[in-house]
Amino acid sequence: ALFYARREAGRDTGSDLTAPAPPPPPPAPSSVVGAEAVQQAGREGLTLATSSSSNSGYKGVYYHPKQKGSKKYELKVRVGDKMAFLGCFATAEEAALFYARREAGRDTSVPRCSVGATCA
Repeated sequence: ALFYARREAGRDTGSDLTAPAPPPPPPAPSSVVGAEAVQQAGREGLTLATSSSSNSGYKGVYYHPKQKGSKKYELKVRVGDKMAFLGCFATAEEAALFYARREAGRDTSVPRCSVGATCA
């Protein structure tokens, strides 16, 4: 109804209201280490994937504030119909960089912590 009213009133700017919304802007780095991870992604020509459904702001990265230890950001991705745990990280940006490297097909074989372990 709003689209019709704007069109009839001549205020339609020609924008397509059915087009998907652009991805959210990346969040500000959480620390100096996070800022270094963002800079490293730029040097490698990678883009950190953002997500509005993740509590960290990055795709696949989830923040667990009550987790013991310094690695409170967990990276999980969907492989087929299952979730795969990829590791724990000190900052959301480090986890997002790991995700970007994985998506680009780069070597990400360095284990962060064992599967099923707590991120300590």
